[in-house]
Amino acid sequence: AGKASTLSINKKSDYTSWGAVYAEFKQPLSEIASAESGIKVRRVIVPAETEGKGKAQAKVGEKVKVTLLITADRDYDFVMVNDMRAACLEPVAQESGYQWGYYLETRDQSTRYFFHQIAKGKHVVETEYYIDREGNYLSGTCTAQCAYAPEYSGRTTAATVKVSKPTTY
Repeated sequence: AGKASTLSINKKSDYTSWGAVYAEFKQPLSEIASAESGIKVRRVIVPAETEGKGKAQAKVGEKVKVTLLITADRDYDFVMVNDMRAACLEPVAQESGYQWGYYLETRDQSTRYFFHQIAKGKHVVETEYYIDREGNYLSGTCTAQCAYAPEYSGRTTAATVKVSKPTTY
């Protein structure tokens, strides 16, 4: 609820000029909407043990699979996907490195995927995580964006992860 501002630019030469204006603001994760511009990304979180059998509430100690569905409307070079994970998710694969067509970087609060190229069409990336604590969690967004043409990007909404205690210890 900030005050609107005005930007004025005066060009004094006859030569071609280039520029950009970026607006930055803070917003609660739960209010961020999904968006797409050339690249669409969708995230599905499913307990690995119940995959394909509907959604079940996750329990501490369970393994879950995060599936990212990336759709590109054309061929893109140098695409970065940043999946902000919920605090209860601990990656099964802790080390960063090259996977099937991308470089995987495991960070404290997110998993990043770097693609040299993404061809036009649909792509699926799956990563497994362990649930390490109970509670209700909100993940961040998942974004896919061209490194050198950031106007081509897509974003998901935040995901809610509900975790209960295991039935036995």
